Amino acid sequence: MFFSLSKSLNIRIDMRRILLIAIFIFAHFVFSQTSTAQTGTAQKPNWEALNPEKISPGLNEIKHKHGSELRRLVIVAPKAFDKNKSYPVLYCFHGAGGKADKQIARWRRHVDKHNLILIGVDAVQSLKKWNFKDNFHAVNHDDVGLICEVTHALIANRLADSKAIYTTGHSSGGLFCYRLAKETSLFAAVCPMSCGMAKDAHDPDENTRRVHLLQVIGDQDKSYHGTTNPKITMYSADKRIEIWRTFNGCNTQPVTKIYNKELTLKTYTSRAGIEVAICEAKQQGHHLRLDLRDSADNIALDFMLSHRKDE
Repeated sequence: MFFSLSKSLNIRIDMRRILLIAIFIFAHFVFSQTSTAQTGTAQKPNWEALNPEKISPGLNEIKHKHGSELRRLVIVAPKAFDKNKSYPVLYCFHGAGGKADKQIARWRRHVDKHNLILIGVDAVQSLKKWNFKDNFHAVNHDDVGLICEVTHALIANRLADSKAIYTTGHSSGGLFCYRLAKETSLFAAVCPMSCGMAKDAHDPDENTRRVHLLQVIGDQDKSYHGTTNPKITMYSADKRIEIWRTFNGCNTQPVTKIYNKELTLKTYTSRAGIEVAICEAKQQGHHLRLDLRDSADNIALDFMLSHRKDE
């Protein structure tokens, strides 16, 4: 009888252990799934949504699941769109508080002229700002992972020319361009506009690939001379160009061109042909006068499209 009681107790203890182990495994699974959804890692791209068969000439709106967020993409294909052809791709990122539509309207006129695909993306709308630096905003949305995922899908579907992918952005979108330049190797050229560059977040390092870079900024922009607050320091326009010029091994003396007496383009070139440039708009603030903005956009697009990525 004692043996039977002892055996019964052992079975109960073993069952409790098994139950505790099962609960632990289940909790770990739920946590890992939640963590994956929040960070956007280990998510399979929605290849079908970005298939050339699904793209039409003109404006296309696509909802794309990344992590726990359903993200909105606006894609503009040229009128002569050929689903069997690969195209240069230009991302245009909006500023804080905005959506993709204004940047799409701004850059759309270049699509047919240059036979390219234009892509605008909404930042997570509860924030309406790009995650240009982790732990700056309240939530670290995986914006870098999103753009990498979309770009790899475009390349895999042969919709994008992998050597001719470019990015530009205004304000918060420009800051995000600097992060993409540092952390990814997707782009042939980047063109941040009307924005700063975050110290200790956007400085290129040993893992950064050399990339052609053009900064467009008004000489009265709030970030032109750099800013400092308890959360972040922004480099001045001269300092950020010096940092990228040095990283890319460019000459110290630029080639200077002046457009319309109000736009000055200074271009620094390395022996390998890598270019770092700054286009300064005279007596202009955070938003350039419309005619100057259009001229600066033309300069930026000519700069970007003149470069292809070395594989």
